[in-house]
Amino acid sequence: MKIVIAPDSFKGTLSAKEVATGIAERLRLRFDKAEVVTLPISDGGEGLVECLSSALPTRTVTCTVTGPLGESVQAELLLAGDLAIIEMAQAAGLPLVNPPDVMKTTTYGVGEMIAIAEKEGAKRILLGLGGSATNDLGCGMAAALGTRFYRGNEPFVPVGGTLGDVQRIEYGKAHDVTALCDVKNPLYGPNGAAYVYGRQKGATDETLPILDKGLRHMAELLQQDGKTDFDKPGAGAAGGLGAGVIAFLGGKLKKGIDAVLDAVGFDELVKDADIVVTGEGRLDSQSFEGKVIDGVIKRCPCPVVALCGQAQEGLDYRTWGLDAVFTTAKHQKTADYKKEARETLLAATDELGAWLSRR
Repeated sequence: MKIVIAPDSFKGTLSAKEVATGIAERLRLRFDKAEVVTLPISDGGEGLVECLSSALPTRTVTCTVTGPLGESVQAELLLAGDLAIIEMAQAAGLPLVNPPDVMKTTTYGVGEMIAIAEKEGAKRILLGLGGSATNDLGCGMAAALGTRFYRGNEPFVPVGGTLGDVQRIEYGKAHDVTALCDVKNPLYGPNGAAYVYGRQKGATDETLPILDKGLRHMAELLQQDGKTDFDKPGAGAAGGLGAGVIAFLGGKLKKGIDAVLDAVGFDELVKDADIVVTGEGRLDSQSFEGKVIDGVIKRCPCPVVALCGQAQEGLDYRTWGLDAVFTTAKHQKTADYKKEARETLLAATDELGAWLSRR
């Protein structure tokens, strides 16, 4: 029997690698003759670097870049041949800002990471967009790579609160960047970057209209400059960084889970599998809208089961392609779910093992 274990992280408790390793350890005890393969997965956001470092022959480059508020931060990127893997959150992520202030944050360090990767020999970039603290449309990233933004005759680096001040843009050169995205939000408007994600980044009732107006203003400038393909579904990802990759770098957006599964050779790995185990922190209807579980199901020729932290009550998971669902929550003994995370994971895996034994 071949078992492939391909989960996402349980956000806030266990990384995808920790989940996959824990499940594998337990299943190997029960099925000692089975081939058990671990493949931690990310949909392009949090955990992208760890996921691909586990699945590909890579080397890590540690660098010092500009953080979201202009401070220096340590970041890591991966190189796999001429491919670089970068998480924007390492340079401009929400955990780097306390308290968050989306009016002032920048993606400048993301551009620095791209430049460093190219100096190290990268010709292609996979850029994960999850977990941003920014709403600058990627202007900081673009500025670090040679694009110039002008307020009158003075060049400056726009942030979320000053996008409306941009009067003229001089564009830098193109870069082969594929931005990995699992949302479909447009750049601006009620479902755009500011109104949907701004509050968690520190925006208020007073500043949300300023942020959204700035994005609208930039969209008008880009269109005047002949940029017409930037406002695609997902343009609003990471505070408009999705649109920025297209408009300033000549890059493209791709569904994160598909790009990751392609990069790790998922189809080849599962073609002879008997069962695939996937999972995430909470299983709900959104899990089947382009996230890890959805991507795994769509590309598996064999039964798929999910082991998750929690599952939405009443969810008919079979209609989405899952054969079974197991949760760690039912094994919780106290309110400290973080402390019990590994113990409950192993208990849920035992339940999964018993189900497999009956098949």
